[in-house]
Amino acid sequence: MTFREFIRQNPFLRFLFPLVIGITLAQVVGIPQILSWFLVFVGLLGVIVFTVFIKFRKSYSLRTLFGIFVFAMSFGLGNIRYNDIQSQMYLPISKSKIILKGRLLNTPIEKANSIAFVFDVLNVKKSDKWQNVSGKTMIYLQKNRKAKKLGVGDILIVKTELQRVKNSGNPYEFDYASYLKTQHILYSSYADSLSWQHVEMNSNFSIKVLASNWRDHLLSIYRKNGIQNESFDILAALTLGYKTGIDPEIKKAWADAGAMHVLAVSGLHVGIIYMIMNYLLRFLARFKYGCWLRGFLLLITLWMYALLTGMSPSVMRSATMFSFIVIGKMLKRDGSIYNSLAISAFFLLLIDPFLLFTVGFQFSYLAVVSIVFFQPQFDKLIYIENLILKKLWQLTTVSLAAQIGTFPLAIYYFHQFPSYFLLSGYVVIVMAGILIYLSALLLILSPITILSESLGWLLRNIVEGMNFLIVKIQSLPGSVLRELSLTQYQLTLTYLLLFSLITLISFKRKKAVLVVVVILIGFQIPNTIQIFQTPKKEMLVCNSNGHSIIGFTGGGKGLFLLDDRISLDKKDRIIQPFVRNENIDIISCDTLKDMDIRAIGGAVVAIIGKSNDGLEEILKMIQPDYIIFRSGGLQSKKMIIKEFPNCKMIIDASIYRRDRKKYLPEENKDGVNLFDVQDSGAYICVLSTVN
Repeated sequence: MTFREFIRQNPFLRFLFPLVIGITLAQVVGIPQILSWFLVFVGLLGVIVFTVFIKFRKSYSLRTLFGIFVFAMSFGLGNIRYNDIQSQMYLPISKSKIILKGRLLNTPIEKANSIAFVFDVLNVKKSDKWQNVSGKTMIYLQKNRKAKKLGVGDILIVKTELQRVKNSGNPYEFDYASYLKTQHILYSSYADSLSWQHVEMNSNFSIKVLASNWRDHLLSIYRKNGIQNESFDILAALTLGYKTGIDPEIKKAWADAGAMHVLAVSGLHVGIIYMIMNYLLRFLARFKYGCWLRGFLLLITLWMYALLTGMSPSVMRSATMFSFIVIGKMLKRDGSIYNSLAISAFFLLLIDPFLLFTVGFQFSYLAVVSIVFFQPQFDKLIYIENLILKKLWQLTTVSLAAQIGTFPLAIYYFHQFPSYFLLSGYVVIVMAGILIYLSALLLILSPITILSESLGWLLRNIVEGMNFLIVKIQSLPGSVLRELSLTQYQLTLTYLLLFSLITLISFKRKKAVLVVVVILIGFQIPNTIQIFQTPKKEMLVCNSNGHSIIGFTGGGKGLFLLDDRISLDKKDRIIQPFVRNENIDIISCDTLKDMDIRAIGGAVVAIIGKSNDGLEEILKMIQPDYIIFRSGGLQSKKMIIKEFPNCKMIIDASIYRRDRKKYLPEENKDGVNLFDVQDSGAYICVLSTVN
């Protein structure tokens, strides 16, 4: 098959690719709306002309022009939808508190000191009048008995101060603001127990509320039948997508074993249900309208499962994807599974273009496309007659195919790769299917006590056995390769290389060889550039929320100064991304003193954690180039600014709120030489070049 024939068999790829490009450019550079509407108008007009006039459509020389019209229309649609959705995210904010009215969109999550949930704001009170608005915010309520009773769909009135979500600004740290933006959330707020009231339960019918209530009912059935503690947490996550109670140690063990995706109900679970139900209903194909009946039953099963899992975004996405595959089979288009995937992706992105930037969407489609392409190729390599060995080989090829498509993303996002993913795959895929259907049987037979208790006992023991095997796999030597990294540039080149190899193998395109060579050269460009760059010594003052982390790096080495109260987890969360991406091989840490002076790279840095009477004399003697204020050190700020006006001053993140209010009045915060990491993010500067 040639590439042209492949596109002809899967025409919706022509619409999907420009839509993705349009959404991406809208995110990166922004395209004016008027230009987008013009492209849509011209593109749609051109498509209509080609549709109406058959001679245009059949003209070989005009095919390129038709492709340009399709591209312009889909590209413009991507821009328009992105801008429309983004415009609906904004809410009115001010420095004072405002009154919001809205409803809970998800099951509240209990945190250490608060109850957190996504709040869909419907009205804002201004000048004693309610104004209609549209937008979402993360709300954190002070934890109490009343807050714990809230549920999906409840209507609240909250008096709070909306704040735009922003990152800490530490280099290479997780981009929390961008993550929330993919969920259409730009704001967060906090309210104490006196600043909100529960107005009413949501009386309007809502599928989301119904789904949440069903899931809560099913979880209660698990508990009633003896499934408790770790077994409950794992089974609830695996079958219903309820991950609130999972212990971090369990998450780590499953992630290291390469089985964490099983605890997040997604395409794997929907795929298991699809494959088993499709197999069980295959007999219907013998009848006249059996194909249609099987398709309708599959669609009902998929969406009933989506409802039971609380209609989480990942399940909704996967159910939509498999629904289009089912519809394609109902229309007897078995050879166009790529087209069905393209239609489902186009449909989902048109509804919500921000899905494109979510990890789940990327993993789901790359895994399915990779399985569809590679698994049949692997399956042909070995012919096996034995049914059990054949199924085992198919399970192996499915796991291998999925990893080929997703391993670059896994390294890019999670910086590790599970060595025994095949072994854990044998365990979890087989057991996940068994657990899903045994759970369904438990829910059906729950009124019959003796049967439901027996099923509960069986489920509990299977879950415990599965968890035991996963922990054993995780404890094997070299179970996970850590501290791996790919930049966005390397990730893009990796997928271009993979696509070029597929094109070379499948379509015999000779030009793909040249592309492969160019991509391989592209991988070497950053290293080549680095050879000609002069090494530097840099200082990093992190925004570490109540703590001090100050780093000095250069020549592949890093020294990090920390306060003695910081936890190991917090230290690693901030330092490790920086170390990994900056290729720092040797790391050392030291505890900060009340008065710490460091001479590095020809610069003198004074770190003041506690003021004393001799501070002025010490600073005059050492003549620092940089002064960093830590908790307790702001008392001498006025003297230092007066005596050392040319010295660069940095206020780190350990300063208490009361000290900030006392020693950092608004008129002084914008001083020429004063940098506040809590306001502006981490401070990075070059101290000198390394000789």
